[in-house]
Amino acid sequence: MSITLGAVIWSSVKPIIKIYLIIGSGFLLARMGILTVEATKSISNIVLTLLLPCLSFNKIVANIEDQDIKMVGIICLSSVLIFGTGLFFAWVISKTMPVPKEWKGGILAGGMFPNISDLPIAYLQTMDQGFIFSEEEGEKGVANVIIFLAMFLICVFNLGGFRLIESDFKYNDVENAITESESTITNDSNETSTSVSYTSNIHTEKQSLDKARDNTNEKSNDSDRSKNNSESDLENESLDSSSAAGDLSLRTTSTSDDIDDINRSQGKSATRRRNHTPMPLREKNPRTISRVTLPLQHTRRNSVTASIRSTKSLQAQDMNDLIQIYSNVDQYGNDINADQSQNLGSLGNANTGKVITTENKTNAARTVLDRIRGSNLTRILTSDATVSRKDIEESGKSLPKWLHKKLPITKFIVFFLKNCLRPCSMAVIVALTIAFIPWVKALFVTTKHTPHIRQAPDRQPALSFIMDFTAYVGAASVPFGLILLGATLGRLKIGKLYPGFWRSAVVLVFLRQCIMPIFGVLWCDRLVKAGWVSWEKDKMLLFVIAISWALPTMTTLIYFTASYTPPELLEPIQMQCVSFFLMIQYPLMVVSLPFLVSYFLKVQMKV
Repeated sequence: MSITLGAVIWSSVKPIIKIYLIIGSGFLLARMGILTVEATKSISNIVLTLLLPCLSFNKIVANIEDQDIKMVGIICLSSVLIFGTGLFFAWVISKTMPVPKEWKGGILAGGMFPNISDLPIAYLQTMDQGFIFSEEEGEKGVANVIIFLAMFLICVFNLGGFRLIESDFKYNDVENAITESESTITNDSNETSTSVSYTSNIHTEKQSLDKARDNTNEKSNDSDRSKNNSESDLENESLDSSSAAGDLSLRTTSTSDDIDDINRSQGKSATRRRNHTPMPLREKNPRTISRVTLPLQHTRRNSVTASIRSTKSLQAQDMNDLIQIYSNVDQYGNDINADQSQNLGSLGNANTGKVITTENKTNAARTVLDRIRGSNLTRILTSDATVSRKDIEESGKSLPKWLHKKLPITKFIVFFLKNCLRPCSMAVIVALTIAFIPWVKALFVTTKHTPHIRQAPDRQPALSFIMDFTAYVGAASVPFGLILLGATLGRLKIGKLYPGFWRSAVVLVFLRQCIMPIFGVLWCDRLVKAGWVSWEKDKMLLFVIAISWALPTMTTLIYFTASYTPPELLEPIQMQCVSFFLMIQYPLMVVSLPFLVSYFLKVQMKV
């Protein structure tokens, strides 16, 4: 039965309404201060390490068969074309229109990588109510989207796509920082020694007064002890109390004076450092790179974080707070998280070699946990915006040195394999392996293509409880993802833009969301004419490919940019550009995506 055009249009607009309501909820939660930046980062890591892997495993195992290998290949090829077309458009814009040199790599990443996970899944899960697609077809479409997501992860992380964003940042000179740090420490030590000398003089005078008071008290006690011992004891207690009070008063006065002197000396040294700092800073005292001052770095960073949590937990946070929480570098390009990981690792190594008894088993378990938490591999695998060029350079260092010298590509291979251990990547690899082996798949689900094997007592596959777990937990992935998207948009603000950049951003967004969908429709038509797919059997695959050409830029772009931005930087040009670029995409998506879906369903698929 043919569906009217009005019904098709409504079916295309309805998912957008749901998506924007969820995004709007996240926007309001962020503006009201309920969903803070710290909470956003924590939830994002939960989605990355648990929710999304569960969703990926469940949908692939349940809906991909061994005869779908050709479909997986078509999706991989289509994703390469989508990424390549977006990259080409962004490159043309960067060469022909005004784009700041500080965002040359960022605009390439913005044009190349779409938001290919939460948005299309939410769209499909609204249209699988039986009116356009059946529930089984919708589940199959979600599995197809996850294959696209796997290709996205490979390009961004395994193949180093994040380097496009990182290449925009030029940090301060390390040698000048070392010289400046040494001179600062020398000046501060001289002024501090003066303050300590002044304090010691005060304490010397106080001690002489105490001795004189004690001598007077002893004489008085000797003359009165024979008369009234009880009264003498009371007088001693009174004198001791007054002496203690006097000491406390004097100590408090001298301590406050010492603190004032130290504060004045720190203020002078901070002024000198600020005058010699080569980049604009937010804080008065820039971070130094000396290993001696690393604990001070972490203390200052933790104090900034604690200040944000205490004073802004119920206030709307902005882009500066996003930088403070997500930033992984200081103004000299030092990896702060790596230093913290080394500190955690040293805690684990402190108890190495001790005999584990019943009393210290708990401490040993904590030591192992600290080692795991403090490792660089854990940092890479459990977050989405902490990788950098240094991680590539340090990959494979545990291998023999001759291997690095003879085969420089070794570090890239090791880094590629490391990123395959990401929870979502591992879930896709394991799920595809299970799905392509019918006898193994039969342990998890029962379909018409799986062989019949012995069932559990409840007449379900023996490992069906794993499918129940992943389905239940994975269902929260998409709503949380859209809420985090709205919260991120709620914190962005448009600052002073590079002259003429707004035109470049608008043109690129138009090319991505209005011109690229045309290429998507033509590509689907080409696949059908080549005989690779058919409109009757593979309509869900073709539909997923078509809408993947019209998606906006990945939200992770803002997190990567914030992670490479020093917290001290006054005017982060990269953050201003990416904020404007992301904010102008979603108003256009309200029109572009439903228009594409309506045309594709009515004209191409002829529903």
